[in-house]
Amino acid sequence: MIHHFSESLKKEKNFAAMADEFYSGRLNAINIVRYNNDTEDDMKMQRQDIDVQLTINNKIYRISEKFREKDFGDMYLEVYSKYPHRKGWMDTGSPNAVLYFTPQKIYWFTHSSLHRFYHQLLFPCLKQEWFEQLYKSSYHILTKKAILNDSEIILHLIKADNKEGAEWETMGVSVGYDVLKNNGVVFEVFEK
Repeated sequence: MIHHFSESLKKEKNFAAMADEFYSGRLNAINIVRYNNDTEDDMKMQRQDIDVQLTINNKIYRISEKFREKDFGDMYLEVYSKYPHRKGWMDTGSPNAVLYFTPQKIYWFTHSSLHRFYHQLLFPCLKQEWFEQLYKSSYHILTKKAILNDSEIILHLIKADNKEGAEWETMGVSVGYDVLKNNGVVFEVFEK
């Protein structure tokens, strides 16, 4: 599975209008400001995993947007932006919320609860040798079992081969919505 970073950025820009309609139409958001240009200020926000800022009921939200072409019943959490040296958006991000857009639903995750779950519960379960095994293999998905709060869970480690002049591997883990909910991640689901 080859991932072309610039193509992904183009797709995200195409989804922006749909996301903005959700914000203004469903959430009554105002002052929607996107950080999707290549200006220095926009790149500063992007490095913090902030795609858009908006106001809802006089409260400002910094949003990280994730778009999936299919709802797999789980959320992908980026562990490595560039394996093994650059951490992913779970370590570098500072939004208030992560919005996960799928074809039928939109998930609003509070970043603080997701961050707490990732660092206090999930990350200690992830074994570095799993990522090394995936990195060295020709596979793009590696399924593992882990124990989280005395319960066995299934995790899918995912690798994307990136080509954009240089080549690098992005790696993360997909966690079921039920596991997130049962472990204190706060989120709301909106039907489209």
